[in-house]
Amino acid sequence: MTLVLPGVVLLVVGLLAYSGVWRSWSTHTFLHWPFGVAWAGLGIIVAGSGGMIGVAGNEWVGGVLQLVGMGVGLFGVVGAFMLPPLLLPAWYRRAMAAARR
Repeated sequence: MTLVLPGVVLLVVGLLAYSGVWRSWSTHTFLHWPFGVAWAGLGIIVAGSGGMIGVAGNEWVGGVLQLVGMGVGLFGVVGAFMLPPLLLPAWYRRAMAAARR
């Protein structure tokens, strides 16, 4: 449970950036870290849920969820620096293309 709550906060911050509600960060940096935060938050939620399931008695399912969560979280950390264009929202791709002109 202790990992799930911070994961939810990170996921909400990332979803605000993905949806375009929170765009002010995008004019001040060349990194797209809020998108990576969304993936890292999802990974933390999955890993934390796996830990709770493992403690509840289903160790195999809990272990698999923890491994998947760690993989998604690692993808989020890397994604803070570079994400494939397919995973970037359209509003952000348009803004970056306009900034290059």
